[in-house]
Amino acid sequence: MDYIDINLYFKENLPFFKDLSESELKYLLSKSSIQKCDKDTIIYSKNSSCTGIVLVLDGQIRSFMSSDIGREITLFRLFERDICMLSSSCVYQNLSCEINLKTEKNSSVIIIDGEALKKVANNNIHVQSFLLDLTQNKLSEIMWVLEQVVFFKLETRVADFLISQYHLNDSININITHDYIANNLGSAREVISRILKRFENNKILKLSRGTIKIIDIDKLYSLGSY
Repeated sequence: MDYIDINLYFKENLPFFKDLSESELKYLLSKSSIQKCDKDTIIYSKNSSCTGIVLVLDGQIRSFMSSDIGREITLFRLFERDICMLSSSCVYQNLSCEINLKTEKNSSVIIIDGEALKKVANNNIHVQSFLLDLTQNKLSEIMWVLEQVVFFKLETRVADFLISQYHLNDSININITHDYIANNLGSAREVISRILKRFENNKILKLSRGTIKIIDIDKLYSLGSY
């Protein structure tokens, strides 16, 4: 990653930038930092204190929930120029969202201190409005995931997941493990393996160690909800 001018980045990516006073902008800049994170780095966990708002400079970050028995389910992903404030629960009273943020690729982020953002938002309606819209958008994504879990068969969700990976990687060859799929969908590896084997028997996929090759994308679409 080349040198990043945080002030310029804010100007280009934060809608409320033009509505900040000089002192508010200076304060937020002083409370912002750039972090470079290797793949598989936990940026925020459900056991963390209020971290702050996360702005993605580059890379890919997975947001997920985890249970005490080790099950996980992916809520959404963050890519370049995406913003997440669910790691900054201190901005809102009585808002608790037990998510985790973990890098899936080497990533760089800007983190604005949550308490500093709260202080500015308390006196700036434009910042308040932005944070509310951002929170609503992410909660809508989470609700969509919960709807998938409640209303769709796991086979359909596996098909949807593989289709999303096909588009994300722009390839029919997906380097992925059964464990990874299970963690993303909140299921057990053994259950995922049975579904994938059924897909293979139906000539939709070709399975090999650490790789899934999509043989018939049209059949996969027919099984999904797209």
